[in-house]
Amino acid sequence: MINSSSKRLEIGPVAFLVAGLMFMQFLDGAILPIAAPTIARSFHILSAQVGICVTSYIVTVLVLIPISAWLADKFGVRLILFTSIAIFMLGSLLCSLSNNLVELTAMRILQGIGAASMVPVGRLILMRSVDKSQVIRVISYSVWPALAAPVVAPVVGGFIIAHASWHWIFLVNVPIGLIALLIGIKIVPRVPGGKVERLDWLGFYGCALSLGLLVLAAANLGSPHINLVSTLLLLVVGIGIGLPTIRHLRRSAEPLIDLSVLKIQTFHLNCTSGLLFRVAQNTPPFVLPLLFQDKFGWSAERAGGVLFFYMLGNLVFKVFTTPLMNKFRFKPLLLLSILLSAPLTLILGLIGSSIPFIWLTLLLLFAGGIRTIGMTLFNTITFADTNQEVMAHANTITNMVQQLASVIAVAIAVIALNLGRVLAGTQNQFTFAFSSAVLVLAISLWNVTSLPGTAGDSLRK
Repeated sequence: MINSSSKRLEIGPVAFLVAGLMFMQFLDGAILPIAAPTIARSFHILSAQVGICVTSYIVTVLVLIPISAWLADKFGVRLILFTSIAIFMLGSLLCSLSNNLVELTAMRILQGIGAASMVPVGRLILMRSVDKSQVIRVISYSVWPALAAPVVAPVVGGFIIAHASWHWIFLVNVPIGLIALLIGIKIVPRVPGGKVERLDWLGFYGCALSLGLLVLAAANLGSPHINLVSTLLLLVVGIGIGLPTIRHLRRSAEPLIDLSVLKIQTFHLNCTSGLLFRVAQNTPPFVLPLLFQDKFGWSAERAGGVLFFYMLGNLVFKVFTTPLMNKFRFKPLLLLSILLSAPLTLILGLIGSSIPFIWLTLLLLFAGGIRTIGMTLFNTITFADTNQEVMAHANTITNMVQQLASVIAVAIAVIALNLGRVLAGTQNQFTFAFSSAVLVLAISLWNVTSLPGTAGDSLRK
């Protein structure tokens, strides 16, 4: 563990590097759906078919995240981190050169191979290099990409599509990756690999198959036309493989993922209430562009421009999160963020095109601000009681939870939109989508209310 003040000063630059990598990865994932219609026209296919590129990428990332910590321990964090950045860059370049859907899907899988280790290993470096007193500061640096990228994506995507070509949504990753490599070579600590236990292949295969099938099922649920038979089959088989895999991970002496960390209440909170909070808060960045374009009749560029205020709220309120966490305890702040998020989310589903611009921007600013406070709180309290011995396993599970939240959010939102269209008509389907997010927020309160009042005090000054 790094304890000297001179080495503590290096944590900031490393944290910003990891934040930049997270932003690049999240932006890449969020921007592709916006470019899907343009890519579809270029390949002479339907827009819905481009969805396989999104699904294949997410499946690849989730399947390979569990072995990222093992690879870092085996070969050293610098080698794995830099290799993953290089693979992500190469995949991005080859995506831009793709001439058909098959090539693009294959290159998205290559991107996913790089992304699966890039961010998890970067975060692992941080969490292994700080003591409890620095966790709040480190999380503050590394949480903003998850908040900003989904909102920046419509603006950047709309601009690129309007003024360049879809190829540039991938090409922009290349210079960013090169800069990250050059900076990383200078500031990432040299932590050598060493002798590690043999990889838990049974656990890896079980996790890979189960997670892959469940993500495919969620992707099916999130498609405009749900194939009920194939979706149920994927769910049944995925759960059928997942349950014995969980039993194996609990009984194994050297499991791929040590599930005992879930016994830590603050960590368990992030995997339950934290997951649900992220699902609810990932709904507005996905649904608002559809609301503005399909219901209000705005252009993609105008919709992205207005959504910028939601991102601005995320970033502006971010400066208050650290002082709030140091002044007040986590439990009341978590409860307040959920209780404020619920009515704000519902109001987003009730607005019409006649709402004055000033009121719309204020609503988006405040909704984005509460989002950033809540997500930072959950991200920070995750490691309040986690010691270094299980940090790699905790980091792996945390990264998987964040990926799953995005998949589940889109699936629930699409189901709610389709259900709302059938039951209440096209104009009211968005109210259903935001109402589903409010319901998820209400469920997320359950574990927060049972949290001890002193939870997370080890992180506060």
